[in-house]
Amino acid sequence: MKVLLIDIDDTRVNKIDPILDWAGIELVNINDHNTDIYQLVGAMHPEIILVDTNSPNRDTLEHLVQLDQSSPRTVIKLGKKQSESINRLAAEAGISLYAIDDIPPVLLQSLIDITLSYFYSIDRLKTEVQALKPEIDARQTLNNAKKFITETYGLTDEQAKDLLSKNADRQGRPIAEVARQLVETGSFI
Repeated sequence: MKVLLIDIDDTRVNKIDPILDWAGIELVNINDHNTDIYQLVGAMHPEIILVDTNSPNRDTLEHLVQLDQSSPRTVIKLGKKQSESINRLAAEAGISLYAIDDIPPVLLQSLIDITLSYFYSIDRLKTEVQALKPEIDARQTLNNAKKFITETYGLTDEQAKDLLSKNADRQGRPIAEVARQLVETGSFI
């Protein structure tokens, strides 16, 4: 896992680095205002990005919204002042946590743990949704086929399901495949 720090001062980096190193997380700190942050993020693919709100690069937060659509990121905002406009902008960018200067290392570790947990739970949910999509599509197709049968032949829902099942058995094909064929062609064959 990679964490990208943008314009975070050395004092805070020294607090974060041992914690991340202990967790086996790679830390990249960028303090060069001439660095192309977007290119760096695209090349690095960091899982977490921390941006100092007092940074001249803080406009990066604004553009992370666009990056978030294709490549979600969790961002922790570090800074001495809490700005309402930055908070709103950060929320739109998908930022889940806010941290303020002079955080005890134990609290910072907790914040990082929560952020990582959030990132992985979102990732896990996306994976689960993708895994369920074929099953949902198959059920929708089966429902459409049953609706076609009930409307075309005047059968009940149960009779339509039996008709699909018998045709699937007779053809030696899965019922979802027979249902898809019926919906697409209007025929069992």
